[in-house]
Amino acid sequence: MALPDAEDIPLFPGRAVYVPAWLDSNHASVVLAACVDNLHWTSPTLKMFGRAHQIPRRHAFVGDAGVHYRWSGLVQTAEPWIPELSEIRARLACIGLSFNSLLANHYRTGRDSMGWHADDEPELGQLPVIATISLGQARKLRFKPKGEGASLGVLLRHGSLLLTSGEVQQHWLHQVAKSQARMIDRVSLTFRYIGLESQASI
Repeated sequence: MALPDAEDIPLFPGRAVYVPAWLDSNHASVVLAACVDNLHWTSPTLKMFGRAHQIPRRHAFVGDAGVHYRWSGLVQTAEPWIPELSEIRARLACIGLSFNSLLANHYRTGRDSMGWHADDEPELGQLPVIATISLGQARKLRFKPKGEGASLGVLLRHGSLLLTSGEVQQHWLHQVAKSQARMIDRVSLTFRYIGLESQASI
């Protein structure tokens, strides 16, 4: 897997690799605009601890025909790939990473956020590799162990790629916290592979 300028993030157990300019700035801006304009964005309401909460960001699910994803009590059917995202998926395949779907999150201001969680849903398999491409405003992704231990943050810049191993999902939580700073649009593209055998029960 050829990843020039890759930086190892000190997460153990597990491995995380950060590539700060995997997409050049102009290309990343084109993809950002295409996502904001063309994806089917929603802000679904989740039920947590007996209360209904609308997620504090916009969200879209893209993937191959017939792919479904269950998370936090929701079942989502994939919307079709747009050309800009198909191109990125093909580029990831060239470095040995095969994905059939992605979750996209649109953070419009510093008030938009994502709480602590792990990408460990059963349909992702035991050790899911996740590829996160960040577009637009730089935001800090924080990690903390599921047990005791110190947290750390990674500033995800425009056009960057972050790869996390399945062990990271097993042992770590991550979040994008709210910020009081003035911020513009950010879209995160989290590429993943959903096992087709998991679709029969949905």
